[in-house]
Amino acid sequence: MAVAIDVTHRETSQPESATTLGTIVDLVRRITHADTTSVISFSQNDNTITWEAAAGFITPAAERPITQQLNNVLADRVLAADSVVIVQGIGRRDGYPADEFPIHALEGICDLAIIPLRSRGVQLGALIAGYRLSHEFTVEEKESLRGLADMAGLALDNARLVETLATAEKIWEQTFEAIGEGILAYDENGRILRCNARAAEMLDLKNEEVTDLTFEEAFARMFGGPAAAYHLADSRDLSSGFEVQTETGRRYLTSIASIRQPSENTIKVATWKDVTQLSEVQEQLSRSRRLGSVGQLAAGVAHEINNPLAAISACAEAVIRDVRKSDDTQKLASEHQWNYYLEEIVRQSQRCKEITRGLLDLTQQRQAKRSMTDLNGVARDCLKVAVHRPESARIEFKVALDEGIGQIATDPALVCQILDNLLSNAADAVGENDGRVTVRTARETDRALIEVADNGPGIPADLLPKIFDPFVSTKRAGKGYGLGLAICAALAEALGASLTVESKEGEGSRFRLWIPRRAADVENVSV
Repeated sequence: MAVAIDVTHRETSQPESATTLGTIVDLVRRITHADTTSVISFSQNDNTITWEAAAGFITPAAERPITQQLNNVLADRVLAADSVVIVQGIGRRDGYPADEFPIHALEGICDLAIIPLRSRGVQLGALIAGYRLSHEFTVEEKESLRGLADMAGLALDNARLVETLATAEKIWEQTFEAIGEGILAYDENGRILRCNARAAEMLDLKNEEVTDLTFEEAFARMFGGPAAAYHLADSRDLSSGFEVQTETGRRYLTSIASIRQPSENTIKVATWKDVTQLSEVQEQLSRSRRLGSVGQLAAGVAHEINNPLAAISACAEAVIRDVRKSDDTQKLASEHQWNYYLEEIVRQSQRCKEITRGLLDLTQQRQAKRSMTDLNGVARDCLKVAVHRPESARIEFKVALDEGIGQIATDPALVCQILDNLLSNAADAVGENDGRVTVRTARETDRALIEVADNGPGIPADLLPKIFDPFVSTKRAGKGYGLGLAICAALAEALGASLTVESKEGEGSRFRLWIPRRAADVENVSV
């Protein structure tokens, strides 16, 4: 059954190559006095022919060119032919059934002249002239058709090249927009020429708003004015890469490459990749190696020091008791401040014991025992203890617990120890300033989060990368030994969790414990 199919050539709004093909088929029709003319292309990869342009057809219009399967004997003849192929008697003679020429048969065409189109030795398609009445093709007509076919072949080859370039450009556009790194292209004057969706997202702008900025303005918006002044101070004609940190603490690996154009103009391409998580993992691994080295030393030192410390403390306490046995010795001790000296010996011995105990806690290989745990319940219990500490009297505690977090498999004792330490540190940071401490829980995809934030003075930028190292402390002398956060980091590692920090001087600190959601230990599962 015949099907109505449009083979009219495309409008001038189509690409220039398609318009050219339409002009050619009109010209061929006028020169040859044919009833219909058309140009078709072959695709041997998927075994199809496509009607690229046509003239003289009365078939109802459709929006797109037709594509048909290339599966008849005539197509094979045309592909193998070097000259004009003549077909006479479509639907009337054996060998040329109408169903093999559905479009021409629908138009009432009975005779065809088919001229192969080649370019650079490649068979591209065919130029077809059709007649509704029987037609005898003269030698002159065939020669004329061959000359016109050369022109049509060049136009068809050009159309294919344009289509290939358009497809490649579309793929490039899609790839450019899909890249997970922020990309900016800018000229020698710093004017942004283009950006991808990720760069616009990082800058919290629309694409067209980004191109209204200079690269220096975009860099400053992303990383702050001081960072822009430092990193962009020198001309970067050569490729360069550096890590830069935003004011919120996120880290980005930035790369700038120069591309010289044929016009001698230089285009620069800058990329920004968020490496915050990677940096945190690297720091955790480095911290673990440092803790391992410190642990081997600390474990031995702690055991060796504890015995002499115990002896010193015991001897000092014995002398204090002897001094207090008679009025004469008490009077003499008071005159010479012996009581103060002896009590100070005991205090400092106890302080040394606390430090060695912290070292042992730091180096102890804790094995987490995961059981189904109500994380919100652990947070509430730790908060009750923190609220009733004397130093917490002037502190405002805020709680934001995610009730949909559910139970997770973890070691509640280790989580409680970490949380107690974080709350104690937060209280120390804000206690003298009528400060605020916030505890928050949340579910973050495949992890659970416990966050302790304060509005204290924050951590100095030079100490922030080392804050989890042993003996690094922001507290004033006598208030801490710099082991609490190092112990927390070791305990987090035992949990298979990670402990991160964000802080800015004058704006407080935020510690986050990220606990992976995983199955409980087999022995802890109720059957």
